[in-house]
Formats: sequence, structure tokens, C-alpha cells
Amino acid sequence: MTDHSRGKSRRRRQWSRRFTLLLMGWGISSEAVAIIGMLLGILAGASFMATGETINPILFWSLGLTFCILRILCIQLARMLQPGGSTRQSLEEVFFNELPERVSDAVTLIGFGFAIDSNPWLGLGAALSAIFSAYIRSIAFSRGVGRKSASSGPMTRIHRLLLLSLTSVFMILQIPSDHFTTSIPQIALWVIIFGCALTVAIRWYGMKGIKV
Repeated sequence: MTDHSRGKSRRRRQWSRRFTLLLMGWGISSEAVAIIGMLLGILAGASFMATGETINPILFWSLGLTFCILRILCIQLARMLQPGGSTRQSLEEVFFNELPERVSDAVTLIGFGFAIDSNPWLGLGAALSAIFSAYIRSIAFSRGVGRKSASSGPMTRIHRLLLLSLTSVFMILQIPSDHFTTSIPQIALWVIIFGCALTVAIRWYGMKGIKV
């Protein structure tokens, strides 16, 4: 790494630390941000569901896209506000950080399954896959695997939200999919399901050799 790159990385960490301290000074906690993220996830799911029930689906695709991006920001903020040195979460932290995320995952993906050109069963399958991958992450973290390793894999929360956001952009732009045998929203859900399955495998084998 060059001196210039190290300098940029150091400045980025300093900015992140100052911003985190500012938020904490305002009394904003990771639990509060997680609850806001849950509300955004619910709104995203409702917006996606509305695309199949309205004469103006582009409006609701745009809303779903916006809520997904805002939820990504909430996830990043919650990570910044969580204590970095903690290896185990308290029951309060588990409730206020994990439960809202699982509710948000389920509602967003199930709602996406009811979107126009989508499939409710695929939405349910994607939601269950996401929840199971999060369950394996929690097990790995409780067994002493580092936060970064426990959260590894090709289909994390942010990856899923980015994929849903990209799909929303395709639907807003009305990208033609006549040459596909499966619609774009259904393709996105299949990618999430298989991506979560691969993520579960990676996290499971990452726990091998870890002593409880």
C-alpha cells in the first residue's frame, strides 16, 4: 500500500470515528437505527407489493428503490455505532439489532415476491433463505468467529438490498426481457436464494475448528 493510500485510509477512519461520536453525542444508538431500518424495510416491501396492484408501478418501484438504499445506509450506521471490541452480544442487543433485521428481511422479500412479474413463492423462499443465513451468522458469532468472518459470503444483507435496488432500476427503465424465459424480478429472487445457500455453506465451514 502506498503512502497516499495509507493516508486516505487513515483520513477515512478518522472521519468515520468523528461521525460516530457525533451520532452518539446526539443520543443515536445502533438499536434506534436498527428499528428505523426495520420500518424502511417494511415500507420497501409494501412498495414492491403495490407495483402489482396499481396503474403506476414505476412510482412504487422508485419508492422501493429509495427505501432499500436508505436501509443500506441504516445498516452501515448501525455497524458504526456498535462497539467494535465486543465478541458477544447482550440479550438487549440481540433483540434490538437482530429481530428488526429479520422482520425487515422477511417483509421486504415477501413483498418483492408479490411485485409485478414476480412470484410469491420465490419471495417466501428468498425470505426464508435470508433468515437462515442470518441464523448461521449468529451461531458463528456466538462460537467466537470474528464479526467480519461470521458475516462473510456472497449474499449478505447489503448484497440482497443492492440486488433488489438494481432490479428496481431495471423495472423503472422498463428494460426489455423478452429474450428471458424468466422475468427480471424472478431472476433476482433465484439469485438471492442460491446466493444465500452458498453464504450458509461458507459460514458453516468457516466455523470448522472453532472451539466453543
